[in-house]
Amino acid sequence: MISEIKDVFEKINKDRYVVGFDLNNKFAQISYCRIDQSDPDTLSIVAGEEEFNIPSVILKKKTTSQWVIGQNAEDAFRAQEGYIVSDLLKKALKGDTVRMGSEEYKAEDLLLLFIKRALNLLPLMTTPDKIASVVITVRKADSKTVGILTKLPELLKLEEEKVHFLSYEESFFFYMLYQKGELQNHQIMLCDSSEGYLNIYRMEKNRYVNPPIAGVDLYPYEDFKFGPESESAAEMDSRFLNIVDHLCENRVFSTVYLIGAGFYDNWCSESLKFLCKNRRVFKGNNLFSKGAALAAKEYASPSGYEKTIRFFGKDRVQANVGVVLKEGEETKEVSFITAGEHWYEVGKTAEFLLHETDTIPIWIELISKRNRIGADLKLQGLSVKSGRMTRISLTIKMKSEKTVLFVVKDLGFGELYPSTGLEWTEEFELE
Repeated sequence: MISEIKDVFEKINKDRYVVGFDLNNKFAQISYCRIDQSDPDTLSIVAGEEEFNIPSVILKKKTTSQWVIGQNAEDAFRAQEGYIVSDLLKKALKGDTVRMGSEEYKAEDLLLLFIKRALNLLPLMTTPDKIASVVITVRKADSKTVGILTKLPELLKLEEEKVHFLSYEESFFFYMLYQKGELQNHQIMLCDSSEGYLNIYRMEKNRYVNPPIAGVDLYPYEDFKFGPESESAAEMDSRFLNIVDHLCENRVFSTVYLIGAGFYDNWCSESLKFLCKNRRVFKGNNLFSKGAALAAKEYASPSGYEKTIRFFGKDRVQANVGVVLKEGEETKEVSFITAGEHWYEVGKTAEFLLHETDTIPIWIELISKRNRIGADLKLQGLSVKSGRMTRISLTIKMKSEKTVLFVVKDLGFGELYPSTGLEWTEEFELE
């Protein structure tokens, strides 16, 4: 019987896929694999070559009003066949409106259309039933970015619980989760040139807590340019060597990754000599999209790896939040938000009774300070006369990375104490 059940699940998994989508202002990438695999492939836009980058541009053709994206859009624009928009992510985050011919469009809508068209380059996306999970990874998973991307599930005809959003830091973590242990004995460095300037990520693990925690620090060097604006090869090499030498001071690194087109050319020979001393060094171009695909695999079918180590980044909630409820003579604590979860995925609504009171005791435990803050949520205007009971609905969720939102509604208590229709909203900033 157990063998038969296993065979059924294996057959189901062979027909289900996970997808990682790397989105930045210059390009997008798509990595994917079956849910039972652990080495994702990356979609190439040129058959037989490792051309993974889909330029983040969208074009509307003049004669047919057809939408075209990526390299095809750039080719059509050079042939003067349409109106093109680049810098889609940047413009969407600014709330821009752009003109294409006689029509105006919200940059946000164009970005979402670009993502949909890009994902549809992957044939399996045309059958949503085969998609177990999709993870979109971006430079910053902040409130503005996530606010835009949360519109994707409906656009892609996928259930909300199948679509997730991660920062590059966390995609890096999930990528390393599936790498050999020998590459992770010490700290790990990731040097990223993909957006035209240097970003360095440093992963460090704290093995003295249970479970162990991994964190990633970002060191941006926006004045270190790649491409036409770059310095001479010798100057770049010298400067890069100084940067990595400084980062390695008093630290031990097992592994270094150099990703993006900026590292394709052999300009960093002296830097490589330094980095290769007692370290493994890899070059590549698709780490973030692969990390996102592996994160999608963990969402759809947890391997158990993350139980051995947890990621704690800036887009993870830094506090536990709950309320104290009184039931007869006893009190109990109810947790609404748990530290370590993504801020945009947490939240809870509960209903309970208040008896002769207009306050709800709340508590917040800040992980960084390891202390608990207590406060009363005051419901101004709610009657507290003798014997009065009322049922309330309480929602606690994160409004942004640092803001906790409390929403309370008076539901009344049957015909005896009908609802007043009152609603209260409070916000609390996590320090």
